[in-house]
Amino acid sequence: MDVWIDIENPPQVQYLLPFRAAFENAGADVVVTARDHTVTLDLLRTQQIDFHSVGTAFGRRKVQKVRGLLDRSRQLLSLFDELGRPRLLLAASRPAAVAARRLGIPSFVISDYEYASLVIYRLTGSYILHPEVIRADAFLRRGIRPDRLIAFSGLKEDITFSTIDIENCPAHDFGIKEEGAKVLFRPPAEDSHYYKHGSGVLALALLDHLSQRNDVVVIFTPRHPRQTEYLKRFTWKNRPIDLSRPIPFVPLLKAVDAVVSSGGTMIREAAYLGIPAYSILRSRIGGLDRHLESLGRIRVLSSPEDFDEITFRNGSRRPPMTRNSRILPDLVELMLERTPIRPARAR
Repeated sequence: MDVWIDIENPPQVQYLLPFRAAFENAGADVVVTARDHTVTLDLLRTQQIDFHSVGTAFGRRKVQKVRGLLDRSRQLLSLFDELGRPRLLLAASRPAAVAARRLGIPSFVISDYEYASLVIYRLTGSYILHPEVIRADAFLRRGIRPDRLIAFSGLKEDITFSTIDIENCPAHDFGIKEEGAKVLFRPPAEDSHYYKHGSGVLALALLDHLSQRNDVVVIFTPRHPRQTEYLKRFTWKNRPIDLSRPIPFVPLLKAVDAVVSSGGTMIREAAYLGIPAYSILRSRIGGLDRHLESLGRIRVLSSPEDFDEITFRNGSRRPPMTRNSRILPDLVELMLERTPIRPARAR
């Protein structure tokens, strides 16, 4: 077993899993580990992927996150005591990076938001794979060494859509009669370390605004089950749809007229596909989102005064962005080049 891919949350399924086949095409055996967090395991099962379930959600408080990180890293080490040491790790996971350091193998972490906490990756000496539109100095200022940075041409979404026939993928049928524009609403990641209270306040204000529109049907996709309670705070002109089960993300995105999210992978996927995308993130806006904003593919909403700028008119969609078709094999080659072949050793 040569390559280890670790997946901690649903968005990572979309941009890390394509590497499985790419590494196999390069002659590697691949093992996948995944954390039991929201619908992560369900998404892997729908794709009939063999994986090892390791760890669960950490909790919202800092002490819970620290304890969860340490516990999961120990569980991962125990697993590889049985499986044998891999050659390298690909992830976006702090516990996996810690485990990789203990195993004495290089870790490669995909990052397209430079204001996420990088402390663990700096301490573990992880390589940071990042879109070249994010300037290297954004990571250097956070203590990442220059030799640990690997910039790539294109976006993370080039990886996500690399194996998907977007044009021929059918849109999801929500089974509703309402004629209003369908707005996919993704609330803030309240458990994340970069969450700001202002994102939650703006999200609730926008839900209130949308609830009063006759021409809108909200498709609500919560990050956590408890967030469904937000819908009960408002009297709706059109009954919102609460997505309680995972739906393949391309059919989901193709079925809506706009996407609202507090940053994150979903809004970048929408922007990539040309769907009107609106960010309500009140944390620091990263370089990638600013790049997409400069292209007119993301609109950052800062206050309720901006809500009337949301439009759902026909023709507001744009063509998908130009794809870097070489991104997977090129990144696999870069990782393998930086991975020495060494005999297994005891920890």
